[in-house]
Amino acid sequence: MALSKSALAISLDDKYRLDSTRAYMTGIEALVRLPMLQHQRDLERGLNTAGFISGYRGSPLGNLDQALWQARPYLDKHQIQFVPGINEDMAATAVRGSQEVGLFPGAKYDGVFGMWYGKGPGVDRSMDVIKHANAVGTSRYGGVLAVAGDDHAAKSSTLPHQSEHMFMGASIPVLAPANVQEVLDLGIFGWELSRYAGCWVGFKAITENMDSAISAVIDAHRVNIVLPDDFVMPEDGVHARWPDSPLAQERRLNKYKIYAARAFARANNLNRIVIDSPKARLGIVTSGKAYLDVLQALEDLGIDQQQAAAIGLRVYKVAMPWPLEPETTHEFARGLEEILVVEEKRSIIEDQITGQLYNWPVEDRPRVIGEFDEQGADLLPNLSELTPAMVARAIASRIRRFYKSAEIEKRLNFYNQKEQSIANKQGVINRTPHYCSGCPHNTSTQVPEGSIALGGIGCHYMSTWMPSRPATTFTQMGGEGVTWVGQAAFTENKHVFQNLGDGTYFHSGSLAIRQSVAANVNITYKILYNDAVAMTGGQPIDGTLSVDQLILQLRGEGIKRIALVSDHPEHYDAPSENGLTINHRDDLLSIEEELREVEGVSVLIYEQTCAAEKRRRRKKGTMVDPNRRIFINDAVCEGCGDCGQKSNCLSVLPKETELGRKRQIDQSACNKDYSCVNGFCPSFVSVIGGGLKKRSVNAASSDGFVELIEPKLAALDTPWNLVVTGVGGTGVLTITAVLAMAAHIEGKGCATMNQTGLAQKFGPVVSHLRVANKQEDINAVRIPAGDADLLLGCDLVVSSSDEAIAKVNVERSVAVINDTEMTTADFVYHRDAQFPGDAMKQLIVAEVGEGKVDFIQASEIANNLLGDSLATNFFMLGYAFQKGYIPVSSEAISHAIKLNGVAVEFNQNAFLWGRRAVDNMPAVMSAAGVAVEHWAPLESLDDIIEFRSQHLSKYQDVTYAQAYRERVEKVRSAEIKISGEANELTPVVARALHKLMSYKDEYEVARLYSDGEFMQKIKSSFDGNFKLQFHLAPPIFAKHGRDGLPKKRVFSAWMFKAFGVLAKFKGLRGSVWDVFSYSAERKAERALLAQFNEDLDDFFLVLDADNIALITEIIALVEEVRGFGHVKEQAIAQYRVRRQQLLGRLRGDVVQLVDIGDAA
Repeated sequence: MALSKSALAISLDDKYRLDSTRAYMTGIEALVRLPMLQHQRDLERGLNTAGFISGYRGSPLGNLDQALWQARPYLDKHQIQFVPGINEDMAATAVRGSQEVGLFPGAKYDGVFGMWYGKGPGVDRSMDVIKHANAVGTSRYGGVLAVAGDDHAAKSSTLPHQSEHMFMGASIPVLAPANVQEVLDLGIFGWELSRYAGCWVGFKAITENMDSAISAVIDAHRVNIVLPDDFVMPEDGVHARWPDSPLAQERRLNKYKIYAARAFARANNLNRIVIDSPKARLGIVTSGKAYLDVLQALEDLGIDQQQAAAIGLRVYKVAMPWPLEPETTHEFARGLEEILVVEEKRSIIEDQITGQLYNWPVEDRPRVIGEFDEQGADLLPNLSELTPAMVARAIASRIRRFYKSAEIEKRLNFYNQKEQSIANKQGVINRTPHYCSGCPHNTSTQVPEGSIALGGIGCHYMSTWMPSRPATTFTQMGGEGVTWVGQAAFTENKHVFQNLGDGTYFHSGSLAIRQSVAANVNITYKILYNDAVAMTGGQPIDGTLSVDQLILQLRGEGIKRIALVSDHPEHYDAPSENGLTINHRDDLLSIEEELREVEGVSVLIYEQTCAAEKRRRRKKGTMVDPNRRIFINDAVCEGCGDCGQKSNCLSVLPKETELGRKRQIDQSACNKDYSCVNGFCPSFVSVIGGGLKKRSVNAASSDGFVELIEPKLAALDTPWNLVVTGVGGTGVLTITAVLAMAAHIEGKGCATMNQTGLAQKFGPVVSHLRVANKQEDINAVRIPAGDADLLLGCDLVVSSSDEAIAKVNVERSVAVINDTEMTTADFVYHRDAQFPGDAMKQLIVAEVGEGKVDFIQASEIANNLLGDSLATNFFMLGYAFQKGYIPVSSEAISHAIKLNGVAVEFNQNAFLWGRRAVDNMPAVMSAAGVAVEHWAPLESLDDIIEFRSQHLSKYQDVTYAQAYRERVEKVRSAEIKISGEANELTPVVARALHKLMSYKDEYEVARLYSDGEFMQKIKSSFDGNFKLQFHLAPPIFAKHGRDGLPKKRVFSAWMFKAFGVLAKFKGLRGSVWDVFSYSAERKAERALLAQFNEDLDDFFLVLDADNIALITEIIALVEEVRGFGHVKEQAIAQYRVRRQQLLGRLRGDVVQLVDIGDAA
């Protein structure tokens, strides 16, 4: 159907541009629009006011500053100024100043309304400021809203957080919006309350009302303010004044302001009964997000408003949880037998209710329960977050004594079954957040062996769980390194390294350095200068801090030894003198070895721009995009994992081949850090110039595809629920945003909820979307357990996670899953980490239902069709749409993609190809050049032997290959005599013997570059005019770095011709004329082969049915010998230790196990 003119007129700017409208907006955007509404109301009242906003970013308010900057033209029209604070307490101090404008001559406005914002820990650190500011008070036509971002489940924080008690300690009233609409509505009440009562007003922000989005009503007249007529203010008022005294401030606060807030709440019906019964028995009191959980729980239990009245339920919605207004609370409690308090985290309302009802006669006083039941057992624990399922169970347990139903029991049984299936699931893996590809921290967080690194706040906090870049313990923001002050005198450790981001340094970390200098402890601060506040979205530091300024500041603090390492040390003119050195970042570890011997405080500045910020700037054209890409010749690669250890990068992917797991570069995700090239391996090639070969949409011809028929849209009898899973940083959240906008365009209700923060860093992303005929039909923004209509799994790992599996139901759900194996961080730490794809698929099918899950090779198809794996998500959306799983039209989706304004044609084409895949998947796969079947290793023993025999013929000659065949056939014969078949030992011998016989010496590396296959791979990946560079460390020419290891050098295209010449001399291999055979590495390889053959001969003598498994295990150890140079040397040493252990078992010796990691 065609969209109406009004639908086509909708724009993303409606939320700021129009005075009154319905607009799709997030909670963050609602906070941006809120001061405009307040100013609009003031103008209509004849007030000349302005607005002032300051704060410091942090999840769930991580991108509020970015939204404010983007909306600046609209804010300017309303006289609203945004000045970000360098930290939270400085911002709070500035907001306090906005309320004191009228105390000085020259005020240009009747008043300035202020907004402060900060993450929960920012509330904590700012309480000195906030207590003083609240005691002073607000101005009559000003007012302050203090927005506290609380992360209840610590999904993007170092602690779970709840700010209400801090506000209570400062005598600050608290408002708790339940959703985005209430951010707008209660925000207006908040400023008016602040003006009336003369105090700051706390405003609770959590994921559910900040990282969510709905189709909200924007109207300055939506809220009608009533000033109490039954409360008497002091003669001198309650607002800020000068002069003033602390005791006068205390009197106004404790005798008037809090009671004025309660009177305001009563007059404006902020706390109200929303569901009632003529014979109410159980009262439920709740607030904020928990209120929506209660509504959803009742819906899940099959209890609508009419049935609730019949059962005897009364629901009390509290918008101001502190101070709890008593008169309305008494009205709610009257006649009840029991009150169930549903609130998230530590008790606020429950404690106040019990106190307010304490003096009631016992026979009239209802029993109050919440965190615990009457026996003291947990009922609604104050840990993490509440869910509708938890609330439903609590409600069911309280009404069971007077009401039961089959529907309630069915729901409770479903919860039990789902919990059991999640607890019993096996064979799945987790996706752990990790540094972005090319992130500076991948390298900067390394320390020399034997050194200790301490963690802190920022992206580098992830080092606290990374085996490859370990940081031990962490501190609050700004305390970095000061824990060492309290430890240094009491430990034998003489020195530590402390990671410190440049954003944290600017925020408050400079004081930590000053403290360490004052204490004269031995510590090296590693200031990670990445030119952005990366954790919260790449914002600039709130001020200026160049490397030169940083060095000057550090010298001013008394730091005598400063080392600067950079990608481009040549950009710095400062001489390496007076304790300052400037080096390339490749020398990091050797410089750290020197710094850990320095007495006192030293500083290492690691300068490299944030990888995500580089990508953004390169797209905008504000940063040079290097014309160099890295390619791995997988034929040369040994799969040793050294490149992964050096780079710590998730764009170095596994590549499964018949000769084992190799490595490849994910060109779509690579941010051109180039650290992987430092892996000691000759397989790395730089491609200079040209570009990635892309199949244009035209080239992937649409010929032969019929015109698509619009499918029947999913029904909306009840809210339709979509769960989208994926990997942070791959555009997953765009799917739900586009679909929600499409629903909004069609006049439907919608709600999305996303978790940002660490999820952005290659971590798991689970996004929720709910669509209904009307906005009012949607309660909780999170999809309840088992209520997902569609699981759109852009990542198989996250699709099999607890959070995703909990949402599906065999009676309701369908699923479309991308079965492309996307590497997890575990692969960086363990080179042979397994990906249990089949087990995860089986779990999803079991939970969704047979015949209701489509597994598609979405990433491979989309990447081949459109040249970028980012097309995957919209390809999958198109697939799900054409299956009839989506409740909005293709026209609305296409228009929403256009409104989004990012890669419009690209995303629309990806959506189209996904639709075509439903109609004709074989044709789409053919157009994409994707094989219908996944690659699989050879299974037949004859095939395994034949493949390797042919390879050895190319490696050396036919005679060499024949010797291999004869040796393997001898093993086959021996195994058949014992077992009757040769499927256990012989395949392992065939692989191991081939590996040792085809060791990659200089001749073989040259052949694998010059045999034509390498150039075919290059030309299939790149086009245009490009040149090749090779990264090699040939033993004859290799120089050694500061670490004593051979250092790779760059060889230009002439080396390609040299490879061709050298390959022809393979006949010299192992002869007296082989100049390379005299190196220690070649000797070790030949010795290994000889030893292996000796072992085989020995095994023939003792082989029987009892020891064949152990002998097979010994033979298989050869597969662990990988790499080149010192990497291979270490692998051989570890192999020999493990071999001796197993040989001892074979002989029947008592073997002492040794950690092979220490063997080298």
